[in-house]
Amino acid sequence: MAAVQSLRNKAYVVEKDVTLAASSGTAVGISVGAGTLVLAVGFQNYTTVPNITTYTLDITDGTTTFANDLDFDNTAANTIKIGTTAGLVAAADTIDVVTTISGSPGTISGRVFAVVVDVNADWATPGSVDRDTLA
Repeated sequence: MAAVQSLRNKAYVVEKDVTLAASSGTAVGISVGAGTLVLAVGFQNYTTVPNITTYTLDITDGTTTFANDLDFDNTAANTIKIGTTAGLVAAADTIDVVTTISGSPGTISGRVFAVVVDVNADWATPGSVDRDTLA
């Protein structure tokens, strides 16, 4: 049986505001459920990132790196950079921002986002309805 497209889950954007520490580390990002297909991820910095030696971001669930080495060194505020490595999050997890920093940029605030689809097989389990109720 083929499912009607209008009944299938659609891609949607999930996002979370985060503050990135002044040194290398991990900021906990977006919570996603088991069976989530991640199509693309990105980060928008709300504050300017100064010109230092290194300021890169990885966006990952710990298994798949959806964006690798996004270079934010010397980047104007409100710049959006994306990664397009797709992957499946098999068990409920978070999609986090991992920074690699050499220098002293101060804290940086921004938004991590992902385009995702719930691809679980039980997307639309119909319940039983009395035939007279439908009439």
